[in-house]
Amino acid sequence: MTPLLTGYRLLVTTRRVKHPFRAAKHTAPIEITLLRGPGFVAQQLSGDPPAPGRPGSPDQGKNIYRQVGNLLPYPYLSLDERDRRWRLVREAMARLNVDCVIVPNNTGHSTHFQADARYLTHVGGGGDADVAAVFPLVGEPAAVATGATRWLRAQPWCTDLREASRSYGAGVLSKLGELSFPTKRIGIVGLSDYVRAPEGTAGYGFLMTLMRELRGVEWVDFTVQMEEIRIVKSAEELAFLEKSMEIVNAAYEAAVSVLRPGVLDYYVWGTTMETICRMGSEIPVHQHWIGGHHPELTLPRPTFREVEPGWLFLSEIEAAWGGYRAQGDQPFACGRPDPAYVELMRFATDVWNETFRLIRPGMAVRELQAAVLAAARLLSPASGRITGATAAIEMDGRGLGSDSPVMTGADTRTRDLDRVMAPGWCFGYKASAAAGRYRITWGDTVAVTQTAARRLGRAPQEIMIAE
Repeated sequence: MTPLLTGYRLLVTTRRVKHPFRAAKHTAPIEITLLRGPGFVAQQLSGDPPAPGRPGSPDQGKNIYRQVGNLLPYPYLSLDERDRRWRLVREAMARLNVDCVIVPNNTGHSTHFQADARYLTHVGGGGDADVAAVFPLVGEPAAVATGATRWLRAQPWCTDLREASRSYGAGVLSKLGELSFPTKRIGIVGLSDYVRAPEGTAGYGFLMTLMRELRGVEWVDFTVQMEEIRIVKSAEELAFLEKSMEIVNAAYEAAVSVLRPGVLDYYVWGTTMETICRMGSEIPVHQHWIGGHHPELTLPRPTFREVEPGWLFLSEIEAAWGGYRAQGDQPFACGRPDPAYVELMRFATDVWNETFRLIRPGMAVRELQAAVLAAARLLSPASGRITGATAAIEMDGRGLGSDSPVMTGADTRTRDLDRVMAPGWCFGYKASAAAGRYRITWGDTVAVTQTAARRLGRAPQEIMIAE
């Protein structure tokens, strides 16, 4: 079982401050101090009188804090992991002479676009969890959320929570008003060329709110820098992804267990979703699904048709343990499918295995792409039901969402093709094969080790059959 971080207490303080850019008074951010151990004395807030137990008070040095609530039992990453990330991001900021980095809120693409804010603050999770982040070069980062008090007991990293009340730009400004900007350069994550969002993820209204109030600031696109940091996963991150793949594998097994002629398509899909939720995955998660005698393009939701004997199901199933999204592509069938699919499945997995064994640190993505094309040509059957079958492999980064690398064919970015693999990379690796009207895809989430690559899942490399 993945260990949970426990033993923390939270000291909550509220106050009223003047908005740094407007005359009207606004409710101040909620500020929390994360306490560890019974003898810990929190530093007092600037301008506040000494509270009981703090330096300068009659009770200085005494343990007078009552426990306001331990962290709730969620999957948590360690403070060492937090420090590792913050160090890497601040080193990148220093290289660009950036005083502060801002991450806008954006729950698009099944909350994949929310990844960077959560990466920096540990604040996030759930379909309506819009979170922006302010990450200064020096000082405490802030998370900006609507209903900020929800996060008091749901994360162990962020000690500065700002209430957005749906106005995330204003919430960000409340933090920026307390910071200094020696270089007058502020980074924005998601200005352009974000993973799966070439037009960026920063909303117009959000940006205009900041730019109207902060004059004389140079806005720097910090998208690539965050992408380069997040592409390498730590051991803690990989453990979360491996747990997510365990959930994905169980969801496929559950789908096969209820599959029979006459059952509704959406009931089978619903069983996979029930399993994903029961085993602790967050939602929403990315799911594509199609069933039929000759399925082709997967759909974003199931149909209301009754399953028929011989139906083959193609899908992409994602689970997110602690927000970390792993994905599997496992064909399954109601009874025996058309024999051509069995042959096509064998061809697809042969190409997958032949190229998977080549993956290693130091290999360029472009080099792997060329190896895939060569293996597909070499292994393509010269006779039989699937004569002349073609195959291609896609890879898409796995992590908190919108992770690199992404190799999906003609629209693959040049910088993804030019990347060189390193230990800690984690991505979905899936082979798609086609022969005439027949299509099939099989894939697993894999991680690059010090010497090669390893699968995180355990699904069979064959069509799963519900007899």
